[in-house]
Amino acid sequence: MKRTAGLAVLALVSTTVTAWPNPVTDSSGRLSSSRAVVDGWDIPEYLKLSELYGAPPNDFSCESDRNPVVLLHGLSASREVDLNMLQKHLKERGYCTFSQTYGAHRLAPWVGGLTAMADSARDVAAFVREVHEKTGARKKVDLVGHSEGGVMALYVPMTQEGVSDIVEHTVALGPAIHGARYYGFTDLWYIGGQVTRNIASAVVKALGCAACDDMATGGAVYNEFLNAEKIVQDGNKATVIVSRSDTLVAPDASRVDEEGVRNVFVQDACPDDKVGHAGLMWDRSVWGLVINALEETYDRSFECDKGLEI
Repeated sequence: MKRTAGLAVLALVSTTVTAWPNPVTDSSGRLSSSRAVVDGWDIPEYLKLSELYGAPPNDFSCESDRNPVVLLHGLSASREVDLNMLQKHLKERGYCTFSQTYGAHRLAPWVGGLTAMADSARDVAAFVREVHEKTGARKKVDLVGHSEGGVMALYVPMTQEGVSDIVEHTVALGPAIHGARYYGFTDLWYIGGQVTRNIASAVVKALGCAACDDMATGGAVYNEFLNAEKIVQDGNKATVIVSRSDTLVAPDASRVDEEGVRNVFVQDACPDDKVGHAGLMWDRSVWGLVINALEETYDRSFECDKGLEI
């Protein structure tokens, strides 16, 4: 109960910090993917000291027989709060893991996944190439993403030249491939047809969440998936993991019905786990399914969890 409450509080607190000093950038001018991004801002100490906060550093000297894994956070999250616990778990299992905060506005670099996804895709692609180059060209890279990060795990190899060639496994947790409805809120965008849809798009972008529009029905990324000849690229082994209890991104909005793609329900492996959309990132049942996908041990048994129903 204590861990569950902590996870819920952490998810809320991490997106409500209001300090505004100068952001930290790396030598390339991009927002740094290191812990220093957050440490350079007035983040509450109790949040930074929580065992639930913070991702392992990106160690390019790491060696493993397995593919390096790039983890991609979701909307309004960051590398420090989302898949950070899974990243630690994979690292303990012997994986070399890497993550960055993408899609953040410069005045609030701790909140990622907000800017236009086409721009974020270029940044993610550059990071994937960097991981591939620095960890050894003989290996391929695996991608694991949650929510918008799950969309990115499929969108980046589909749209960014050469990325699919260096990726082997993609694992997407609750991705909004076929239109995010945000609990039905986006249905109201069409109350006056395309006119109100265009107005909603302009408002959402003005509020700083171009990605919210991109993933919604009729958005740029939604349309790219809709019109794509193939979502999953040749040579990429994709697994989509969804929960029947996900009320934010319905399972049907996540499915990719293409040859060779595995669409997996959490409840098929763990019937009593009613994990919701946000809970996917911290749920050990989901972690077990992720590892099975990365290692292609699809029938391996693991201990089930009962995740957050949010």
